[in-house]
Amino acid sequence: MLPNILLEANPHPLLAENAARRCLPGSVLARFLELRGRRIVRACGALWYAVPGRFMMSLPYQAMLSPDPVELRQMIRENGALGARFPSASWTGLESGLYAVRARSYDLESVHVKHRPRVRRGLQCFDVRPATKAQLLDQGLALNLSTMARQGRYDPEFGDRRRWESLVEAAFSCPGVSFPAVFAGSRLASYMVTCREQRWLQILHQMSREEDLPNFPNHVLTYTVTGQAVNDDFLDAICYGYVPLIAAGGLHEYKIRFGYEMIPHRSAIQLHPVLDPVLNSPVARGAVRFARRLHRENQDLETIETVLEGARLSGPPK
Repeated sequence: MLPNILLEANPHPLLAENAARRCLPGSVLARFLELRGRRIVRACGALWYAVPGRFMMSLPYQAMLSPDPVELRQMIRENGALGARFPSASWTGLESGLYAVRARSYDLESVHVKHRPRVRRGLQCFDVRPATKAQLLDQGLALNLSTMARQGRYDPEFGDRRRWESLVEAAFSCPGVSFPAVFAGSRLASYMVTCREQRWLQILHQMSREEDLPNFPNHVLTYTVTGQAVNDDFLDAICYGYVPLIAAGGLHEYKIRFGYEMIPHRSAIQLHPVLDPVLNSPVARGAVRFARRLHRENQDLETIETVLEGARLSGPPK
């Protein structure tokens, strides 16, 4: 019998919190982000948070928005953002989606046949339990650096020791935020950051140590977290994130093979009113395409190209 790794609530020492914001969907995740230094804004009937690159993203991830264009532009201007991105079923935009599971039963037969022996191998080699604060502070940074090196990216929140320590402290100050993890003895092999709110479980991040990958720690962690969440009567769904702005076919296949479906929506992108005529132009898009041809592996350029294309396609319902 595996230990329950989703119900480990962290005590919250900060009792004074804005009541109006707290009742909005996405407030638990917003608080976690706020404690990490992210700007949180209430506008257009939703919560928004600032991401690197000075963009605003809406919360919660599963909420489809149809904001008033005037209010949206005002929110962007007032917060000095370059733009905003949100999922919508009514606006035009990039074809995108959310990975989710809504099933009411889940076992090894729910997993793709190619993943089943990997899950079995992981269950034989590892223990699954919540990671403690001390374990994350001591070992988590090594897993972060290993994962980001494999993916060809770097996020200072997960790569800089001081910022990583701040993230861990923020998580353990928020009820609903947990770190399900996989261990080989006392060695941390893989972990997730999850957030539980309003009958949804959000899988926010997943990191692993490269030397443990031959025994499939990520597979056993995904399987265990998904199975426990599906069989939890107090949860309706599990979210495994958005379709990313960069090509990630292997990640898509991985999630689908664990029983997740990609629920389609459009990712709407609105640029700052002053910048829109400059950036959302054939000249700007052409310059980025040329730079991309010279640097095919550059993920920042790929993201910029996708954002500009999204801004070109996005608009409110007519």
